[in-house]
Amino acid sequence: MSALIIPCYIKTQWDIDCLNRLFDSVQAQTKQFDKVYLIDDASPLTYKLRHDFVEHIILKENGGPAKARNVGIDKALALNIQHLLFTDHDCILDKEWNEQMTSFLDRTEFAAVGGMTYSWGKTIYDYYHDINGTLAGKWLLPDRKELWYMPSLNFGMKAFAADEFPFDERFPTAAGEDVDLCLRLRSKYKIGFCPTAKLWHDYGYKNSFSGFSKFVRLFKKYKSSSATVYEGHTVLMWDSSESIYKGNMQ
Repeated sequence: MSALIIPCYIKTQWDIDCLNRLFDSVQAQTKQFDKVYLIDDASPLTYKLRHDFVEHIILKENGGPAKARNVGIDKALALNIQHLLFTDHDCILDKEWNEQMTSFLDRTEFAAVGGMTYSWGKTIYDYYHDINGTLAGKWLLPDRKELWYMPSLNFGMKAFAADEFPFDERFPTAAGEDVDLCLRLRSKYKIGFCPTAKLWHDYGYKNSFSGFSKFVRLFKKYKSSSATVYEGHTVLMWDSSESIYKGNMQ
């Protein structure tokens, strides 16, 4: 059994369009999810879902994506679901994503797994994110047999790992909470990489001219989470990791 857990904070019509596009890709899966949870983190915009297979949970107060994901985790664990998978509302799943992620967890000893993430857009900024591996996982060097961390938009855990290592709700935004979780999880278990589990992330750049400010804000947000990550982890391993994209290009 598998569950898909999606936190969201809906502010614009673009966000709603992204949701519908994501759920279209969920509906097209070769292996259907047993449960799909959309946890709305007290969005300022009211909207209605057009897909009836989604359990829509609306939180009364905004607490950040870490808290929203934990609500989905608790729901899935209460149903004894074995594999808990995570993505974001602005992603598009390959039709075999669930099948590839869950079969990888079934046939390996890894407690968690990350897949391959590509940019949906075609601007120069999207191209940079693919080369940089902004939302790609990081291999552990030198063997590249496991991941140091994987962003939560393309991530999965076995139930026992999700029960033992929930997301840290001190992270108020979607930045750093996935690195923190992976560091804690790796203190006891390992994270594998499944290159056939593919999805696309839409950064929302309209074009290469108007997207610069959005590009800068993204990295400022990631930088702002660094203090919280360092507070909880005195030893980090950036020097012993390598972007999946960089490794694939060599």
